[in-house]
Amino acid sequence: MGFFDRLFKKSTPQKETKPIKETQQTQSINTEQELLEKYIGLAFEKQLSFSSLIEGKEWDADLTQGSITFGEQMEFPIQILGSFSYSVNTWLWAWANQQSNLPENLLPEAFDLRRYGLKHKIDQFRKAEYPFKQDDLKRVGLIATGMFDDDGYYLADYGGGVMLMTVKSPIIKKNREDQPHKIFSTFSKIISNFELNHKTALSSYLAAKGYQVVVTKDEIRGTKGKENFVAKLDSSDRVIHFGN
Repeated sequence: MGFFDRLFKKSTPQKETKPIKETQQTQSINTEQELLEKYIGLAFEKQLSFSSLIEGKEWDADLTQGSITFGEQMEFPIQILGSFSYSVNTWLWAWANQQSNLPENLLPEAFDLRRYGLKHKIDQFRKAEYPFKQDDLKRVGLIATGMFDDDGYYLADYGGGVMLMTVKSPIIKKNREDQPHKIFSTFSKIISNFELNHKTALSSYLAAKGYQVVVTKDEIRGTKGKENFVAKLDSSDRVIHFGN
């Protein structure tokens, strides 16, 4: 059965899966924006690496096998979060998609985000379907990549909309280059594309990279072995200068 057919085959509602334990890192975060700021740094870095790995390659998904392929050689396991509809500009969570007959083993991340939304009263995670902008797919993908330590997300355009999947594979990890200087360029791209609290996002990014982080009124300093990272902040907590 083809990917498109599996998306729209009629079925019974999805069953709840066993919960994934909530980490101490997320217990006090109560908004979608706060989650984005916590996870966007490392998640965005991962996404850049993943995108370079699959650039120019055609995709195909096998929902029975729970995998997505790029070209003829790369195949990765997936989790399905939800889908965006071009016709009505809405987001539908995978746990609420009663037409698709999605296998339960592809839904733990989607269900876990729902549980988090219910516990912390975050509407974006607990409502089954709601008005949505296509650009917001990236926000959901980055949050999930960070929360579940995925290696990236993929926006699978199936014609009538876009299905959002996350991927995890040693092949993708092997492609990543952990070079300290990339923090500068990566964070510059992040703040060019997203409205964020720079201080929160950058300090979280450095912590996720294994740095010991010290935050003051006008500076963020990260230390890891012989590596030093310094960012100067203005009075609005925006990064105005990088150094080491």
